[in-house]
Amino acid sequence: MLIKIIIAFILIVSVIFLVLFGYTTWKTKQVEQAIPPAGDVVSVLNGELDVHYVREGSGDPVVLLHGRDGTLQEFTLSVMDELAKDYDVIAIDRPGYGYTKSSNPEHFSTKQQARIVNDALSELEIENPVIVGHSYGGAVMLQYLLDYPEQVRGALSLAGVAYQDEPPTESFYALPRYPVIGPLLTNTVIYPLGGMMADNIYDQAFHPADAPETYVNVMSSLYLRPKQFTATAHELAHMYDSVTGIQNHYAKIQTPVTILFGDQDQILDHKQDGERLHEALPDSTYLLIENGGHKIHHTHTSEFLDALDELMEKSS
Repeated sequence: MLIKIIIAFILIVSVIFLVLFGYTTWKTKQVEQAIPPAGDVVSVLNGELDVHYVREGSGDPVVLLHGRDGTLQEFTLSVMDELAKDYDVIAIDRPGYGYTKSSNPEHFSTKQQARIVNDALSELEIENPVIVGHSYGGAVMLQYLLDYPEQVRGALSLAGVAYQDEPPTESFYALPRYPVIGPLLTNTVIYPLGGMMADNIYDQAFHPADAPETYVNVMSSLYLRPKQFTATAHELAHMYDSVTGIQNHYAKIQTPVTILFGDQDQILDHKQDGERLHEALPDSTYLLIENGGHKIHHTHTSEFLDALDELMEKSS
């Protein structure tokens, strides 16, 4: 009797996972049909990786780097059109995110990502850009300033990561790195579970403003695809070593940097990653936006655009 119960339990669990696998496969295809690649690709690392990017406008170049969990839609759904009125704007899907498809763990350190960005800009013949890094894209931006100081005109840290005093809490996000169980879960339960959590996550990111429905739908749909969720796990594994490896070297950065933070940011501490970075950099401007959250480029677009214009003028 016990053996029959065990067999029945295994069969039920197997059927559940097969149904969830089928749902995830169908959902991923549906999402990629509804939100296809928005731009072009450029080959980097001697053909090892194709970087997806969107480029609009003309003028001085501005390069946009999204944060962890994000895609270049972070900008196409916010400031891209406004920026393209005055600048040559390039928004990049960082490795593993959006349509820059990578499962190579070596691509997820800030040092390797800075090299990937530099290779992409070189292939696209983009010279002396201003680089904007949002959230974890800010850490990649800082790495770029350290590694390629002669190839960038200025930088804007947009609610950007700059310091890690202890390893990040991974919990749920570490699952994809576990052998066998990781791929099993990311290809079955992440879409339904993540979908239930998305509203709370984006409410926190946009606080004190409301998260736009279109933004939540687009970003969560792309993010919960198995390969992109796995990319987050790999990036988290590199995060502590990457950031602690550069955070004691910011005094070497001579590039003009503007730092923007919202005083209501619930994702990062504006004193830790904003004021502290301002004090460490030789040439920086720090702007704290009243009633701004982590997505200040969405909610306080004019302040962001003004800060970028001033940086452009300063670094000309």
